[in-house]
Amino acid sequence: MIGFSSGLRLLALASLGLVGLTGCFEGQISEGQEEMLSDQPFAYVVRDYPDMGETASVNARPPLDPRAPYAFKPGAKLMVRDRIALSSDERHVLAGYFGGDYDVKDLDVSPDGERMVFAAHGPADSPDNFTWNIFEYTFATGKVRRIFEDDLVANAGEDTNPTYTNEGRIIFSSSRQHSRGDWQKLDLREYLEDFDEPASLLHSVKPDGSELVQITFGEFHDIEPSTMNDGHVVFIRFGRIYETLTDCTLENIDDPNFNQHPHGGGYGQGNGNGFPSGLEDPKEWTVEDKCGASLASEVEGERVFVEDVLSMYRITPAGGNVHRYFGSLSEEFSDASFIHYMDPIPLDDGNLLTTMRHIYNPIYGGDVVKINSKNFFAVGKPVDESVIGEAEESMTPGLVNFYPDQVSPNGWYSAVAPYNDGSARLLASWAQCLTTDGTTSTPCEGSATTEDLGEPRYGIWMVDPTENTRLPVVQGHERALYTDIVIADRNELAEPYTGERHDLQLEDNTALFEIRSIYDMDGADMAELYDGGIETRRDPSLTHPDDRSERFIRVVGVRQIPPELEQAILTDEILNPPDGPQPPLGLTPLVGSGNRILYDVLSYAMVEPDGSAMVKVPADTNFSFEVVNKYGKRVDLIAAPDYNYNYLMQHPQPLRLEEGEKLKCYGCHDPEVDIPHARTDVELASANPGAPGDGMPFPNANPQIRAVQWKDTMAQALVDSLQGLQATWADTMHFEDFWTNPPDPSLAFEVRYSGLTTPKPVTDPSCLTNWTADCKATINYQEHIQPIWRECRTNPSTGKTTSCQNCHTAAEQGGKPCPGDSGSGASNGLLLGDGHASWDGRQLESYVELFEPDYYIRETEGGVWIEVDKTNLDTECPDGVQGDMTVLPDPGVCFARRLMSARGAIASARFFSLFDNDPDDDEYEVETAETDAIRQSHMGMLTEAELRLIAEWLDTGAHIYNDPDKFEFPTQ
Repeated sequence: MIGFSSGLRLLALASLGLVGLTGCFEGQISEGQEEMLSDQPFAYVVRDYPDMGETASVNARPPLDPRAPYAFKPGAKLMVRDRIALSSDERHVLAGYFGGDYDVKDLDVSPDGERMVFAAHGPADSPDNFTWNIFEYTFATGKVRRIFEDDLVANAGEDTNPTYTNEGRIIFSSSRQHSRGDWQKLDLREYLEDFDEPASLLHSVKPDGSELVQITFGEFHDIEPSTMNDGHVVFIRFGRIYETLTDCTLENIDDPNFNQHPHGGGYGQGNGNGFPSGLEDPKEWTVEDKCGASLASEVEGERVFVEDVLSMYRITPAGGNVHRYFGSLSEEFSDASFIHYMDPIPLDDGNLLTTMRHIYNPIYGGDVVKINSKNFFAVGKPVDESVIGEAEESMTPGLVNFYPDQVSPNGWYSAVAPYNDGSARLLASWAQCLTTDGTTSTPCEGSATTEDLGEPRYGIWMVDPTENTRLPVVQGHERALYTDIVIADRNELAEPYTGERHDLQLEDNTALFEIRSIYDMDGADMAELYDGGIETRRDPSLTHPDDRSERFIRVVGVRQIPPELEQAILTDEILNPPDGPQPPLGLTPLVGSGNRILYDVLSYAMVEPDGSAMVKVPADTNFSFEVVNKYGKRVDLIAAPDYNYNYLMQHPQPLRLEEGEKLKCYGCHDPEVDIPHARTDVELASANPGAPGDGMPFPNANPQIRAVQWKDTMAQALVDSLQGLQATWADTMHFEDFWTNPPDPSLAFEVRYSGLTTPKPVTDPSCLTNWTADCKATINYQEHIQPIWRECRTNPSTGKTTSCQNCHTAAEQGGKPCPGDSGSGASNGLLLGDGHASWDGRQLESYVELFEPDYYIRETEGGVWIEVDKTNLDTECPDGVQGDMTVLPDPGVCFARRLMSARGAIASARFFSLFDNDPDDDEYEVETAETDAIRQSHMGMLTEAELRLIAEWLDTGAHIYNDPDKFEFPTQ
């Protein structure tokens, strides 16, 4: 969404000056013919000028609205000419192809200039093209073919907005959401609820229709992708922001139950019939304005104001590192908020070209604007203080205005394509602005609003911003509108995506992920509040390693549930009966208490004292990462009042790197801060001061480790000093003190999967002896956690051999017999048996027992915690019950106690406190006096390797299965 800032953008966007060119075909051809000539073919879409229609509802989308990618408006035509010249002949590419009126849009040319991809929709009654489909046209032969040859596959979704990648694949937007399976069997797709339509998300496919993959996810429309010269794909993401209004009155609500003119009729509520002559100060909407355009809320006394947001995002062609590239999410809503970018086109200089128009302007035109995305995050937000100029620059001669019924002295532009030949010339659809008294038409002047605008007559013109001229190429006809233009030129600058490369000697199929400091939040030093700042944190004379909870980066692979399996589970009549006495279980038989993402543990790397880390990750793998303590527990759940790093949650967006690629991250990001933080092409401010100089050690640290360059991080200096990376794959969690002066070898520790006597969490047995980038740890409850409960072990408090099940099994089952053990000690409490639950044979007994609340406690007026009668909670807990392992309940309420929490290992303190002495979960250990004896009897029963495995499992969702191939359906 465009955010206009006072003094930064004029309505005219007239950086070229107010040079008026008179006449409908100014610049008549003579010498000018040479100026426009180009031997490249070009293509365009022409359609009848559509009526704007009803636009009063907040959910009404007019024709040609990018927010409505599935809209079908038959009558368009796809035309091709063999050269850019007024005398060239045009060919109707799809004449006869569909056998009736069709719709077509979203043209894009391959990097070699030989082919064109586009979206087309056959007639409404077409038997084989009744949805939007992707087609390819070859300029040399004139042949058209559909990308998905099979009719069933082609019409399984609304496929639009195709673009070629520099590697030769096609990225397009689609409602099919391929990762969610066949929606025609069971619709699991993500939806835009306001429009009751599936999200249109980006997919990638080979030109022959094979290897289809989905690469973006969420409740958005990801539209209008285009490939940059460096291989990145830029696209527009459409979503919504909802603002709750509590001060609306009936006087400033047009209709309490219906939204009237959310776009203010083009002028904004409160502007009446007038409009300022420029946008030096676009009207910001007041609360009264928003109330007048609001919707009724489900909460009495509240209204909801809906704001559409269209921002530019960027992604790698394989689907990695999706991030906001340009645009603001926090601009004040104003009249300018209805002016949006259309179809961003990468330029040779790395910036973007776009047509910008008001989405409710019935002229369907605006201005051609260059977006200085290399030097700006958004309008008014340069990447650094040295940047001069503006974020947006008009590329057309003269003054162009945007608003409905507003005159525009130099007309409007509806589509554009750059020549990309170094001349800065553009091929654009342009219409002159005319006013009419019914018999005579005259050119527009000024910026006033009028009801006497004549119908525009668009044609295609060569526009030369350097010479401030326009010359005609395709003369338009009455009510013609050109909506897409492309030039079939070869892009010599297009390169396959590689990203930044590392220079380390790493294993095959490996990439590098580098973090400058986890203590950096948008350039702010988060260690300052309680820990003296990063300079104190990194000084080993001031901060001991055990004073830092943040010890490792853990990399986890993230995968979707296979859609066929998800559909099969949800439609299984045993697991999810449509009716009957047993309740449906949803996906619980697969993911248990966790979320619906499947995880693998991939690698570990030490967090250095300054918060920096260098991590190796397997290439071509979707991954996330989290910060964990020395026990392998995710630190974001630490609840100590002086802990300031709860923002260190698992990274919310999956990342993906190619072999040999290096991704640099400056630190963490507050989503409320309106600066894109994941742009790899911009140097961001850093809270980590780095090394004090070239070749110098860090203050009071081991002098043998010296930074090569000023501002290098400790992680960089350590790699340079050791001439290698200390990061490990998932099989080993290793810590070593390198920074104390001198280093303290007693602080070193290592926890390996080889320490497990139960099955190791590997799918490939060869990984146990040779762990490579292709190996991963995949933890399933039944396969890897349940065996821990039945493993025979020595009880340190008694010296006897026993197992967890010996004390935690129903009497009739008995525990596992262990050598020298006297037999089973049946339990009426926690049950850890191998079988299914007696109350529901579809569920695992031990799994349910670990996560079910088994008792409730309440704090007395004297500050003593007492157990309450769980059969009489209404009486015992008159102020209610707080649930899943909250740190401290509100006064007067009861506290539910579970042994484990799917929130993570730290929140499962009631379990871990029986076996370790981790101070990071102390705030969760609210227990009665009787539990101390239980803790003493369990301490030391589980090994470090077992506790690490359980922590990894809990921190990654506590799934019953992370390996979907191991899932088995019940037979009865």
